[in-house]
Amino acid sequence: MDKLARKKTFSKVLVAIHESSKSADKAVDYATRIAKDYNAILVVLYVVRTQANLDTVSLPSHVIDFKRQAQAYLTKISEKIHKHSDTEDIVKVKTEIIASIKIADAIVDYAKDKHIDLIVVGPRGRSKLKSLVLGSVTSDVVRLANCPVQSGV
Repeated sequence: MDKLARKKTFSKVLVAIHESSKSADKAVDYATRIAKDYNAILVVLYVVRTQANLDTVSLPSHVIDFKRQAQAYLTKISEKIHKHSDTEDIVKVKTEIIASIKIADAIVDYAKDKHIDLIVVGPRGRSKLKSLVLGSVTSDVVRLANCPVQSGV
């Protein structure tokens, strides 16, 4: 078997977001390019930091606001991706919002459950000092994931 036939490809690329920011936008752009290069499905996962189940009918108002902000961000991202796609090179995009108090665990569990081939994350959402003391979502995802993890910035 030649090297090209054995080359690993990605069929599902997950870009994980837990807050909308310039860093998240860059990670989405990077993941979009990878998905386009590999003709992969791009899954944009937004994790809302809360213990509430987002499918519950009676959500606290702050969680409703978080979910609404997440949905607005995902809509904006989807429109941006489709606007910049060529008609021959359309990226298949799936968006999803989940809730967890443990962001990294939620990302890793989702990736495992959905058979994701590559996770793209932003570099950090905290200051360097807090990351050293508390660890960062990115470093936790790298440590816990069962698939390759790439920083999107």
